[in-house]
Parts: sequence; C-alpha cells; structure tokens
Amino acid sequence: MAEADNKALFRRFVDAMNNGDFETVLSVWSPEMVHHSRAGSYGRDRVASLMGGFRRAFPDLRFHIEELAADGDLLFSRMTATCTHKEDFQGIPATGRTIRVQVMGELRIVDGRIVEHRNVMDELHFLSQLGLVDERLLSAILT
Repeated sequence: MAEADNKALFRRFVDAMNNGDFETVLSVWSPEMVHHSRAGSYGRDRVASLMGGFRRAFPDLRFHIEELAADGDLLFSRMTATCTHKEDFQGIPATGRTIRVQVMGELRIVDGRIVEHRNVMDELHFLSQLGLVDERLLSAILT
C-alpha cells in the first residue's frame, strides 16, 4: 500500500474515533492487531474494551492531527486530544474538566489494515488536568 493510502486510512481511522464509529475503527484494525504501551501489549479485543471505557468517561473525545508522516508500512502521528471528564474513569469520579493533551503514535499498516500500534500520551499532563497531580510538579519539570 502506498504511503498516501496509509495516510488516508489513518485519517479515516481518526474520523471514526472522533465520531464514536467503532464499526469503522474495527474495520481498519487487523484481527491480529497488537497495541503496545508502557503498560504492556494488548490485542484488538482488549484495546476495543479499553477504548470503550475511556470513551464512556470522556464521550466528546476528539483527536486533531497536527503532523503525519509515513515511511513504507510505518506511519507516525502527532495529535492533540481534547475531551471532557463526564463519567467515572478508573475509580476517579467525573470532574467535568476539559482535558487537552498531546498524543504521539506509530502504526504499521499491512494490506490496508492497522496491524501494530504504539502511542505515547502526555499522561502526567492528563492527570494534572484532572486535578490528580499538583501543577507545581509540571512547572518544576519544565524549568
């Protein structure tokens, strides 16, 4: 698949995520898709379950693609995610706070489907915006 086709597939994936269209999300994920994160590696069904829980707590989740680059079957993205904490999330009661955080990712696309995914979210900033991390800690890190 050409790099331009991979970028188009990723944009379709992001649009589906932004619209809560999990049928389309699942259609671009290979059944063998593996997601890698700092907490471990997960298969497609586990990722779908985790994303569903996150989407329930943050129902207005939106991704804005800031940069997108491709190299063969690899695709690299930098996005801004925004969402509002409207329901309990992992034992944290809804705060009503709006979150804005950077997300970077790497995907491997084979035969028009995502087969591997890695992402890094600025989790410390995410937790700070939820009121769980003292903002002074972020200031200390930045200086």
